[in-house]
Formats: sequence, structure tokens, C-alpha cells
Amino acid sequence: MTRPPEVAIVGGGPVGLLLARLLVLGGARVTVFERRASPCSHSAAIGITPPSLRILRKAGLLEDFLAAGVRVRECFVHGRRGSIGTVSFRHIPDEHRFVLSLPQADTVALLRRSLPKGVVVDGCEVTGVRQVRDGCMVSTPQGERAFDWVAGCDGFRGPTRTFAGIPAQVRPYGCHFVMADFVDRTELGDEAHLFFRPEGSVESFPLPGGLRRWVVQTADHLSEPPSDTVVRLTRERTGFALSEADQSQLSPFTPHRYHCPRYREGRIVLCGDAAHGMSPIGGQGMNSGFADAEFLARALLDAEPAAILPAYERCRRRAVRTAMFRAEWGMALGTLRGRVGAAARDFILGGLLSRWPFASRMGAFYAMLTIPYATLDHVSEEALRS
Repeated sequence: MTRPPEVAIVGGGPVGLLLARLLVLGGARVTVFERRASPCSHSAAIGITPPSLRILRKAGLLEDFLAAGVRVRECFVHGRRGSIGTVSFRHIPDEHRFVLSLPQADTVALLRRSLPKGVVVDGCEVTGVRQVRDGCMVSTPQGERAFDWVAGCDGFRGPTRTFAGIPAQVRPYGCHFVMADFVDRTELGDEAHLFFRPEGSVESFPLPGGLRRWVVQTADHLSEPPSDTVVRLTRERTGFALSEADQSQLSPFTPHRYHCPRYREGRIVLCGDAAHGMSPIGGQGMNSGFADAEFLARALLDAEPAAILPAYERCRRRAVRTAMFRAEWGMALGTLRGRVGAAARDFILGGLLSRWPFASRMGAFYAMLTIPYATLDHVSEEALRS
């Protein structure tokens, strides 16, 4: 009888925790090493797409997530002179006809709660990984431990990729944003709204607990943005009067893209943001990582992981390339500034969102239902081992 694998997961973010949950359900022995002493309260990713909801169902967590989040069924798009069109998820070809809005901190809390006590080791930084004949030796300040496999889920700045000797090809997008969450005193309800103006974009998404996220484009990176940045630019570009007294989680970000030429070196495997990164606009990054975790768990639980891991690399790299292209296209279009650029954007989006056959397909497009290999449901057993 084959003994269950022992897996070290470096990084206790959403992707690492979901991978741990799937592996534990499959009988693996798992340790998650998280360098932070306590979970991060900052909420970057908020959108969970239908393919990810199907993965959460396999993890036995769907109902908990649905109860905690907000179901976004429409995204209204506004241009220079008013409405351009709507992306509706109400008729997409999936049982979940919405995108679930849930702050990343809440996603992490739900995933951590699902794991047995002792699986996550907080405040423990991995300082080295060396491969031996039948596994890996993982070093921490507490000593060295042996594992069969190491999964790097520690993001772009994490050390696992360096331990594995895998480079990353990095390219900045050249655009900048500041975001903040507010007590929602608008009447926008559970709808998302995108405002594309010549001066820059403003994006608005509902959150649980009567909150709403606003994201504003800025001309330059603001390492320490003035406290009224989101309030002022939102008012100037949309007319919505937000209040600093209702504001929390003010933070700037300058997105960039990166993609590793391979996801594996021996018994070290990269997953999620350790392997790839893309614009957070459109919410495809964390969801791509969830699909990575589902596939990687399937591979590591197999009697012959080495037979499945080539398919993991092949299928997930193809899926991520598609997601990255879409994120980059959306970023380039959404961040056009000036009258000429704004007019071109309105014309393009007007055609996509208002004219058949494009309009009827935009919901499935933005819900990530048209990403190849979005979940393991799209991969045959033969393809897994070919």
C-alpha cells in the first residue's frame, strides 16, 4: 500500500491554503509554512469566479463561501458620455451565474478554519530547500525537516522560486492605482461599476458587510498617497461623494506581469503567484492560482505524481497565458487616457458590450468560463498521463 505523501507548502495565502485543504482531504500529510506571525488583514483579491466556485465545492467549502460573499450579477460600464454597456452573468452557461465578491482576508480565514490544527505554522520562514534522492529537506529557524514534495505558494517575492533556480520574466504594465474600502452609502447595491474617463479609470465593487471598494487610476505611483486620493478622484470623475470618515484599507499598487518558463524543478513545484502574476484588474490572478492548486493536488495525490506533473505544467501554463493575455488587453484598454484614447475605448467597448454576437458572450468571458483547462473537469484522464 502506498503511503500518503508528505508535502511542505511554502506560503499561507489563499492558494497555499486551498492546496492544503485539497491535499488533506486526499489523505496527504501537509505542513504550511507561513512567515507572517498572523494573517494579513489587507484584502487585495475580491472576485471568485464560477470555475473557482466549482473547485471550492470539491473542497467542501462552497456553502461557507456563498454565505460569506456578495453575488455580483452585473457589471455596468460607463464612458465619457454615459453608459456604454453591461457585462451580465445572469445567463452564463454555468450553475453559478455570478461572480462572488469576498475580501481576500475573509477567503484566507475560511480556508484556515477548514484545516486541522497544526497544519499551518505561523511565523515560520523557510530559509532553504535542498533536494535529496527521494524528497526535499526544508530548512527553517527551528531546524530541518524531510518532505516528499515542496509546493511554492509564496508569491512573486517568495524564496521558493530562488531555491528551485527558476527565473521569472517580469514586465511592468506602466499604470498605477490607489484603492480603498468604504462604508457603502450609495444606492449601487450588489452591482459592479466601471467608469472610464479621459483622466483615468474608477472601479467600484460591492463587498460584504455593507462595504464597497473603489479603485482609482493615478498618473504616477504614489508610495504614500494623500488620504483623500480616492475620495477626490472618485468625486471628480464620477460625481460620487465619498467620505474619508468611511474609508479603510487605503493602499497604492503598480501591477506588473511575470511568468516562469517552467513550474517545476525536481520535487519543488510552483503554484499560483509564485509561478505567474498578472494585473489584478479583472480578478484573474487568484482564480488562476486556485486552478493551479486543484491540478497540483490531483498530481501529488496520484500514485505516480511524476506522471501527472508534466500535464500540470503544460495545461496550467496554457491556461495562464490565456488569462495573462486577457488581463493585459483589459489593462491596456481600461487605462487609456486623454480624449483620443477615451474615444477609441468607448468605440471598442460599445461594440463588444452592445452588439451581437459579442455582447452575449462577454459574461462567460469575464467569468473565466472560456479559459482552457480552467478546472480539472476540462482535462481527460488520457491527457493527464500523455
